[in-house]
Amino acid sequence: MRLPVRLPEYRLYQKWLAATIIAVVCAGLGVVLWTPARILGAVGMLDHVFYDSLFRLRPAESQMDSQIIIIAANDKSIATMQQERRIGWPWPRTYWGKMISYLDNEAKAKAVVFDLLFDGSSARNAPEKEDDDELFAGAIDASETPVILASRALPDHTVLKIAPPVRNPILGASNISAEGVIRTYTPVVDGLDSIALRTMKQIKQTPPSWATSDQPYLLRFYGPHSRGPGAPVTFRYIEAAKFLEVADNPDADPAMAALLKDKIVFIATITAGTYDLKASPLQSQYPGVELHATALQNMLANQRVTPIGFPTRVLTLMFACFIAAIGTVIPARVPLKLVGGVSGLAMVLAITAAFFLSANVRWMPPAAALFAAMLSAFVGLSYSYLTELRQRRFILKAFAQSVSKEVADEIAKDPKKLGLGGQRRDMTVMFTDLANFTTLSEALEVEKLAAVLQFYLEEMSGVVLGVNGTLDKYIGDAIMAFWNAPVNQPDHAFRACRGALEMRRREAILQPKILEMAGTEVYSRIGINSGPMVVGNLGSTFKFAYTVIGDAVNLGSRLEGANKMYGTRIMLSETTAAIVKDQFILRKLDLLRVKGKFKPMAVYELIGERTAASQPSAHIARYEQALALYQAGQFDQALELLTILNKDFPDDGPTVTLLARVIKLREHPPGPEWDGVYVAKDK
Repeated sequence: MRLPVRLPEYRLYQKWLAATIIAVVCAGLGVVLWTPARILGAVGMLDHVFYDSLFRLRPAESQMDSQIIIIAANDKSIATMQQERRIGWPWPRTYWGKMISYLDNEAKAKAVVFDLLFDGSSARNAPEKEDDDELFAGAIDASETPVILASRALPDHTVLKIAPPVRNPILGASNISAEGVIRTYTPVVDGLDSIALRTMKQIKQTPPSWATSDQPYLLRFYGPHSRGPGAPVTFRYIEAAKFLEVADNPDADPAMAALLKDKIVFIATITAGTYDLKASPLQSQYPGVELHATALQNMLANQRVTPIGFPTRVLTLMFACFIAAIGTVIPARVPLKLVGGVSGLAMVLAITAAFFLSANVRWMPPAAALFAAMLSAFVGLSYSYLTELRQRRFILKAFAQSVSKEVADEIAKDPKKLGLGGQRRDMTVMFTDLANFTTLSEALEVEKLAAVLQFYLEEMSGVVLGVNGTLDKYIGDAIMAFWNAPVNQPDHAFRACRGALEMRRREAILQPKILEMAGTEVYSRIGINSGPMVVGNLGSTFKFAYTVIGDAVNLGSRLEGANKMYGTRIMLSETTAAIVKDQFILRKLDLLRVKGKFKPMAVYELIGERTAASQPSAHIARYEQALALYQAGQFDQALELLTILNKDFPDDGPTVTLLARVIKLREHPPGPEWDGVYVAKDK
């Protein structure tokens, strides 16, 4: 059986190489999906899903004690003004002016920021006296606290004009991203500083470098606007109606001024009716003013969601692909392959979550890496399935060389036959062994000995397979084979005998070649026995073999060794002889009790196949007559016949053996317990 000596190592190397190629190719595809073009729009959408989900997993970071406070005209404030002052929305701009005056004079706020557009004239203007816009503008102009007014930056780099006649208005772009869900903030919009950036400059704070360009950055949200009715909010809010009461009468709440001192105060509406609710990763309805407040707080604290650099993203993607590919290609068991494939995906999610949930909030879009890792796992599983199918075919092919084609075909049809376990059935087993192999081993160099042994085993194995035998194993220079499994062979004993005779014939033809290789003639001794045996895949889950066991098997091995005593080449048991006696020429050799057995049995020499041209010779009859006299204790008569037989056939081993035994018994006669049984002292 010619199999690669280092097959397991080679297969492992091949698997690692395949896993590496799969990982590199899939990683390359993943990198392509990260390009700005976003070949698959679904990749970007999936990234958004992960991004929003991770923000919801982050614990809220309260900004109640930050520099920012929001005065909001919410639904409650609008209802209060309607009930108590009979004022509907929009409120007179003089109210906003009163708030500015209070924040400037009483509270000493750091800045006032309006997230309200004043692009049209006030509906409250009264021509007969000072109008609403002028009063509002007067409050702004009189304020020492900077007042930033919301405006819109237009695509042509112009600015949406405001109606109040402010002398030197401080304008900030209120433009928000056109995304359905707001995730980014643009510091400079069409040439106009955003509300957040304009406020930073007005309070003499140096903005971070990433907050001074027209490139949007990822907002670091600190939490949802509110966690539910009555629940805490992220930023500190003051109801506009309540604040207006304090602005009208500062003594109504003296603590208000202390609360607002040195604060950046946003004034805005947060009602659905004013269309200033947006969608954020945290909530589907998120106040627009809080987007600006969040952006400003990001700038003040030098905080944002920092994108992970491209090299780190690529390394993560490649590592995930390697994990997925190796995890699906290298393990042998399917559950481990599935775990390995999932591990690549889990690694991407774990790294993405670890970056995002850290204190610095770093973002690595995972969708492309997940797609690449998933593709690696799929290709790895496909490769594993296809190669292991091919390997299975290879094993069956190799198995067919060591057993018989029938065995391989049976296993190919039903792989369950490779499972552990056996069945009892009548079979025939054969053991062969090279005579004088120990002497030959000492005389030859190892390389020459191996060549001789390989030549012999290949030739004799071919003979066994030629009569549909199953090669069980090689035991050094010995061959073990059997018949009648796994396919039924009613003529199993006949096949074994034909195989033994063919081995003897083949050895005679090959002797010149063997003599050239070994420097001496080489021949085998063969033992054959038939009887009940257990056959199947026997062993353990670590190693098993398709083999036979049982007392009948052991007897076959003993018969092979018993050939030495008689100088014979092929010895059959009594059970085998009884089956084949009508088709083969046999010689009864002895009544033998082999070592390890208590019950004696007749043993026979297989001479040849019985045909019309070849019948038992007188030589065989004369030997069996002498054997009968010997077993009857008539040693003188036996000696007389054996002496003549030995003279006629001096090279006949059984005659020489029996003659020597009779001579010894004549000199030392046995006692009355003599039963004609010879007890073998060697295996």
